[in-house]
Amino acid sequence: MKKASLVTAILAISFSAMAQKQNIQTASNYLKDKDYEKAIEYINMATNDPSTKDNAKAWYVKGNIYMDMQQDPAKKDKKPYREAVAAYKKVTELDAKYERENVDNGLLLSAFNFYNDAVVEYNAKKYDDAYALAKSTVDIRNIDGGKRFAGRKQFDTIAAQAQTIQAFSAYYNKKYDEALPVLQALKSGPIPAGENIYLILSDIYKVQNKDAEMLAVLEEAKAKFPESQNVRNEELNYYIKSGKQDILIKKLEDAVAKDPNNAEILFNLANGYMGLAFPKDASGKELPKPANFAELISKTEATYTTALKIDPNNAGYNYNMGAFYYNQATDLNKQMNDAADLMDKTKVAAEKKKYEDKYEALKKERDVIFGKAMPYLDKTVQILDPKVGNMSADDKFSYQSALVAMREIYARQNNMEKASALKKKLDESRTKK
Repeated sequence: MKKASLVTAILAISFSAMAQKQNIQTASNYLKDKDYEKAIEYINMATNDPSTKDNAKAWYVKGNIYMDMQQDPAKKDKKPYREAVAAYKKVTELDAKYERENVDNGLLLSAFNFYNDAVVEYNAKKYDDAYALAKSTVDIRNIDGGKRFAGRKQFDTIAAQAQTIQAFSAYYNKKYDEALPVLQALKSGPIPAGENIYLILSDIYKVQNKDAEMLAVLEEAKAKFPESQNVRNEELNYYIKSGKQDILIKKLEDAVAKDPNNAEILFNLANGYMGLAFPKDASGKELPKPANFAELISKTEATYTTALKIDPNNAGYNYNMGAFYYNQATDLNKQMNDAADLMDKTKVAAEKKKYEDKYEALKKERDVIFGKAMPYLDKTVQILDPKVGNMSADDKFSYQSALVAMREIYARQNNMEKASALKKKLDESRTKK
């Protein structure tokens, strides 16, 4: 009984295999007639049957059916190529050499289709879909660890572009853990990565508060793109925000040496010099002036002047130049007040005369510097006047601060009429959004 049963089972499997091989041929015949519904019906019988589920030919025919459907205008909108890819991949797993050229061509065409669809979804800001579709292109490129399509430069390029879509999609979706490995792969891939890859990596590390990793990426980017203003500015912005003035100044000076006509870098360098000239602690309290105060003042003035020669109608640059002079004049005003206090306290005529002379000398110097500040403050107001009620936060600060400084100057010059007019202008700007 046992032997008879065993023979019967073997015969049943044999007959099933023969039937399924016939189904593969039947599916091929229906494919030739473009009867896709019947072709799919018969090929599914073969790929689902235990006797032929691991038959490379069965999966090859299945791939061909769906790939042929992809070429049919009436069928292509349903993206049948995606089913073709699954079938062709199965062929490569079962028998890497089976119909190699045709299978590879089908996979390549499908990879390009995945990429094109990823672009559409990315442009529509459907980042999850774009990421998945782009990943499918990369997955095909990486079959057999990338060996199957090694040396195909065009495919390497498309795969790199697909990875870029992956990385950008994950980045804009704020899925940084998904973006990071893709960005790293792009950096080390066969196609040279553009500077944006490094900039996005840098930004992700910045968001994650990984300063060391961010700076390392920027250093790598500077080595690859030594002339890139975007890379340089990203690094400078880090040092500006971190308050590491000594490092920042050196970086800015190096940047100016490479790009002497870049007004923005000159402006930032001038701000850096001014920050060193008028140091403050963490709470904003003024600290003693540095030993090289005069040198820093000279550098600040020269650098602001150069920036304004390049971009004379920049409201921010004009305001900062005016504020630079105004701060110096204010500092002299404090010294005048100290001299006046000492003059009031002493009863010795000679001492009183000494402090009085000092006061007058300081006042004369202060008024000269106020005079230097005024044209820049006034130009700031003129540039921004047409924008009142529709200014950015930075412009609004510059505008109102310039009005405050000008009003103070006129008040100290006893020109109360102009001081009152500026106060009115200031109050009006504060009532407008």
